[in-house]
Amino acid sequence: MNIKRSVFIGHAAHCESEEKAKEFIREISRRFKDATHNCWAYKVNMNGVEKFNFSDAGEPHGSAGRPIFSAIESLNMTNIVVVVTRYFGGIKLGVRGLIDAYNSTARKTLEMGQKGKYCPGKRFSIEIDYSMWNTFIGKFAQGKDFNIVDVEYGTSVRATLTCKSENFKALADFFVERRIPIEELGRVVFVERL
Repeated sequence: MNIKRSVFIGHAAHCESEEKAKEFIREISRRFKDATHNCWAYKVNMNGVEKFNFSDAGEPHGSAGRPIFSAIESLNMTNIVVVVTRYFGGIKLGVRGLIDAYNSTARKTLEMGQKGKYCPGKRFSIEIDYSMWNTFIGKFAQGKDFNIVDVEYGTSVRATLTCKSENFKALADFFVERRIPIEELGRVVFVERL
């Protein structure tokens, strides 16, 4: 977003903890270390306790971090971190102009992002023939029952999938009944696309 020659760039990510939010903030700040400012806000729910924080990162007090946090709040989002990077263009915007610029950049960033419901899940891999893969795809809904992390089409289909913990038994049963080996790869956060 360009406002009076200043460039505002929004970045957002899902995060399950304050530490993950801070890692993302550090990553964006390193990537855009030549920027004038990397202002941020996050809101996470950790074991039923809501935690949030924000920073103006050198902008006038209350002109950046709080407006970014307001965008998160206005969209009723949780477990999210937003960093707005600013390259100063030589024209001062004033506090009101900064508030509007940071808020609208954060809001547009969040509105443009892929939304999802995050649930505890499992990650697993399979190798399956094409006809059985088509049966699987026809029986279960991608994005709801499972997600494809990686798929390789060769003489057979090799896929790494994720699913909600509650769906794992039904998916595993499908493969076990057909004598298809399934390799559990651990726990993950499953994203159900909205």
